[in-house]
Amino acid sequence: MIWYILISLLLVLFLWLLLVPVIIYTNTDRNRYFLTLPGIFRAVVVPSNGLFHIRVWVFFIPFKFNPFEGKKEKRKPKPRVKKKRIWRSGNIRMMTGALRAFRVRRLEADIDTDDFTLNAWLVPVFSAVNGENIRLQVNFEGHQSLLLDLRVTLGALLWTFIKTKYRSINH
Repeated sequence: MIWYILISLLLVLFLWLLLVPVIIYTNTDRNRYFLTLPGIFRAVVVPSNGLFHIRVWVFFIPFKFNPFEGKKEKRKPKPRVKKKRIWRSGNIRMMTGALRAFRVRRLEADIDTDDFTLNAWLVPVFSAVNGENIRLQVNFEGHQSLLLDLRVTLGALLWTFIKTKYRSINH
């Protein structure tokens, strides 16, 4: 009986990982930047007297990570021979499929390029792109801001990977 409970809990956790969206949130006005998988993982970039530090919660257990702390020096590895990377159509298909898996929940950008002519060219482009979830603006005052809320499910990324590999094997 205990095995049924453990297996069902592992199955529920696995389904949770595949079906719950990973949230990527950026708000430059409020200095809020985080990546979260609700209930399992959360990483927050927190401004501090250095530049910033990262707080991570895994299953409600907090960790603090400072990327600017000195690390132990490692031995220098032997230099590798660089191979020329060949882009195959499967790689491009996988990248486009992965990009299609991301959903923009909200995008608000207010930019100034410090170039009046470029700003003037961007006004009609941004007004054509604007929609329900996307609001892009150009200002001439030097103010920059970005609010981005992206969602992706790991199941959608896994499905893209499987579909691309299946097509590359059969074609």
